Amino acid sequence: TPDNRFPKKLIPEPITVLILVFGKSWKPPYFIRDQKMYIAMNRFKITLGQEGAFEDIWRSRDSKLSDVPGFKTFNLIRGDTKDDFTLYASHTTWNSKDDFITWTKSDSFREAHKNAGVHSNIYKGHPVFEGFEVVI
Repeated sequence: TPDNRFPKKLIPEPITVLILVFGKSWKPPYFIRDQKMYIAMNRFKITLGQEGAFEDIWRSRDSKLSDVPGFKTFNLIRGDTKDDFTLYASHTTWNSKDDFITWTKSDSFREAHKNAGVHSNIYKGHPVFEGFEVVI
């Protein structure tokens, strides 16, 4: 290493070269990670005043996602409030698109969505699905 601050055995050779090129303040870019990932989102428009009920539905779900092969993370995210709805999205990450698609064809998926229409009064329309493959 350039100034012996880092033991050579801890830094792979390419990183050592980058430190030499970029100097002491160089840090690895945020995008150096496992690139294989799929993001699945459903966007929900929730009737004003029903946000708490919607969040409670998600909080009280008996989720089995952690047992599903390829599942990584889940978040329920809230967006802006408009004149007649508040935007939400369910956001899941998966090891691959194939893992997600396999789950959508499973008994686990059918079980998770069996009561989807029960609370239809809080939704403004149907959820809108969006799927993304991570590229960077």
